[in-house]
This record gives sequence, C-alpha cells and structure tokens, in this order.
Amino acid sequence: MTTPSECGALIKQIKNFPAELEALLAKYPESHYDQPVQPGEWTIRQIVHHLAEAHMNGFIRMKLVLAENKPILKPYDQDVWAAQADMKLPLEPSLQILRGLHIRWAELLENVTASYWERGGIHLENGLVTLDQLLHIYAGHGQAHLDQIRKLSPNE
Repeated sequence: MTTPSECGALIKQIKNFPAELEALLAKYPESHYDQPVQPGEWTIRQIVHHLAEAHMNGFIRMKLVLAENKPILKPYDQDVWAAQADMKLPLEPSLQILRGLHIRWAELLENVTASYWERGGIHLENGLVTLDQLLHIYAGHGQAHLDQIRKLSPNE
C-alpha cells in the first residue's frame, strides 16, 4: 500500500501534468506535431489526443471505484481510437480537456480517505484493480508519454 506522502506526490504529478505537457510542447514547432516521435510510434498530435482520452477514462474508472462496489472497468483499443478522425484536430481541444480534468482529478484524489485506496474495480482484461493501483498507473502514464515526446528532437 502506498504511504500518504507517496500518494501526495503522485497526486501532485497528476495535478501538474497539464502544465508539464504544455511546457514540453512549447519546445516543438507545430510542424513537428504530425511526425512520429520514433519510427512506428504515434505522433505528438496522437499522443496529446490519446492523453485526453486515456485520462478521461482513468478519471471515470476512479469515480466508479469510489462510487460502486467492484464496478466493471471496461478496456478499449487505444490504437483504434488513435486512428479516428478527431485525432487530426488541433491540440488545443485536448489540452483544454486535460487542464480541467486534472484540476478535478487532483481535487477528487486529495479528498480520498485512507480506507478507500483499497477499493477496487474489475478490469475485464486485468482483473481486480484498486484505486491505489489506478493512482500509480495514471501518474506514470502521463510521465511515460512526456518521455515519449522527448524522444523527438525539437530541432529536427
């Protein structure tokens, strides 16, 4: 089980994520947004839109775990989602989602009482997943995609 100070650090990562993402994106010209960050990987545009989708799903999963007794946490095929037409939009709509979502997400998580971190939901592919595990997953998810974007040199 994660300690309260570790939870606080992870929640802070979630809270600060949109600002970290925007600071990183500011280093890249818009002409880079449609280049794969590495061969065979997504583009910056796809990553940003994916982050909005994945984090909306993460927020809803956590709300379900807090509100229901072992809710079903439905998986989705992120590659199919990443190929849909809305992935061609400018980044701003997804950045707006992330800004608002992460404010709400951090507020929600900052107010979780100790006993609720052990609550879980049933992920249809991964089995029982606790709120504590979801916190680690989504704090790490954002950081992993920041690292992925950093693979693309802003000067290329």
